[in-house]
Amino acid sequence: MRVARGVERFEWSWSASDIEQLQSLLAPITLRGSKLHGSALYSETSTEIDVVMVDIADIDFDSVDDPGRDALWTASAALRTELIEAWGEPDPSIVEGVLVWVSPQVVVELHRPTDRVYFRLISPDAHRSSEAALRAGQEQDAQRTDFAPFLAALPRIANAHLGSWSRSDLEPVFDAVGWPIDISEGRLFREDLVAELNGEALRASLHASRTKEYMDPDRWGFGTYWRLTLRQSLSWRVMPEAYAAALRLCVELLGPPPVVGGPDTQAIWRGADVTYTLETGSGLHFSVTPTEAVEGLEYWEWKWGEDWNPPESWRMTTGADGARFGTRDWWVPERRAETWSMLDDYITKLFPSLAYDLPLLAPYATAVVWGFRVAEDPGTFIHGWFADDGAGLQIHLPGAEPFKQTYPPELKSGRLIAAETTAALRKFGVASPTDLEMVAWTPQGTQTLDTIRLGFTG
Repeated sequence: MRVARGVERFEWSWSASDIEQLQSLLAPITLRGSKLHGSALYSETSTEIDVVMVDIADIDFDSVDDPGRDALWTASAALRTELIEAWGEPDPSIVEGVLVWVSPQVVVELHRPTDRVYFRLISPDAHRSSEAALRAGQEQDAQRTDFAPFLAALPRIANAHLGSWSRSDLEPVFDAVGWPIDISEGRLFREDLVAELNGEALRASLHASRTKEYMDPDRWGFGTYWRLTLRQSLSWRVMPEAYAAALRLCVELLGPPPVVGGPDTQAIWRGADVTYTLETGSGLHFSVTPTEAVEGLEYWEWKWGEDWNPPESWRMTTGADGARFGTRDWWVPERRAETWSMLDDYITKLFPSLAYDLPLLAPYATAVVWGFRVAEDPGTFIHGWFADDGAGLQIHLPGAEPFKQTYPPELKSGRLIAAETTAALRKFGVASPTDLEMVAWTPQGTQTLDTIRLGFTG
């Protein structure tokens, strides 16, 4: 709050001298000032600086199991409460998770990502211009509703023979898709092969990722390239319709997916030579990778890498195994959730995925039931479920009225259930998540919940 009070009383000119003056007022806290430069959407201001960053607290991001994260989160929650008491409820913000207070001289933003808490102080002019740029970007994104280019290109990739993953193997695929290949020297991935369609209402690409030296290509059998990905950016408004259409097309071409999961609404066809994955993530993605090479590298990274954690939150086999596609015959555990903050991370990644992904993946995945309990106290438990038609939560805590709520099938429901669950778990009266028991299953007969990452299998 000392920083907040100092910022509140400061006379802002938004010149470079503000940094030195504010630094002397807030020492030993270090400040960083910067200028926001103009772009196609952002109108540059006339002041010397636009933004001042003030770090409040941070921890080593790699120390995900550090108990200090619990203290960081607790302190940031207390700071949020104190700021609301002092300044009132935050002003509306179009950036999710950021608290904003607007005053005539300065706009104060409170940010709390995973590893730090900081203030972002921005001039009112720059704030207005930034908000306008963000809205313009959102309006531009809203125009991206035509997913026909993705559907037209997908069969070319699904039916391609990629051989040894050389450039000569991939060039016929790019020729068949017919999109312009980007050969500019300034592009981000200069060693990759990239074809793009770019416009205000259309952004799509076909991207062949070149194998890197660290991947030890000779050992694992990688070719010159290791992944071919078809992408199209789409408005979130059309994503359910677009994904459903893409999944139907994949089923026509490849058959029902033997494996599905999340996050990112993954439908997976694992073949002996290549693995196909249809997924979401700011649009539609359809990728092809060499099965043995990628799985060999992943297994080695788990076996010998430090702090490697599997990327998936959950996986389900659908019962659709066939002669061409199946499931891999090995599985690795996630890191054990030894602190509440580690368990928070697992829950806040898993629950929104289940809430969003299951409705899109139905009928191949339709429901997951889960629960936490204290072994010595059968009356203390949390029980919930996610399904393609909704979700539910029940909480039974010592000395409290039972909580029971149902939710619609949407991403927001997963976030709400995650917040209720993480808060309730801390009231179980146990020292850490290692004192809990967790259960999870799918009630559908042909579906099997093979993986659910909550930190209880490590």
